[in-house]
Amino acid sequence: MDASDALIAALTGRTITAERIETATAVRGRLGGLRTDLGQAAAMLPPDGGRWRSTAADRYAERLHELRARVLGAVEGLDAAAAELDERIRRMHAELAVFEQAERDAETRARADREAALAEEARLARRAEERS
Repeated sequence: MDASDALIAALTGRTITAERIETATAVRGRLGGLRTDLGQAAAMLPPDGGRWRSTAADRYAERLHELRARVLGAVEGLDAAAAELDERIRRMHAELAVFEQAERDAETRARADREAALAEEARLARRAEERS
């Protein structure tokens, strides 16, 4: 588990569950859709087109170029957030796998302990019968 994952779990008291992974995966899907929409919006905005016929048109073109740059910046931000979320989902899967394996191991040990206790009881019962 990543140190930040452990800190988050300790602070929130929340452990990794399959439902949390599903929620994170759903959020990741929404980020992908938003990124696609923003990418399409940026494609509709013209790149810097140089000088136009009037100062007003030049200013309008400059503002459109600034808007395009901001939208492309937002797309980059969404790409970075998606990459971080992908990594977090991967770590959540790994953490859940470790937790589930530990549960299986504990269950196996408990079953072995119960079987050993039953075997010991059976051995003691046989010994008691042999003495009587």
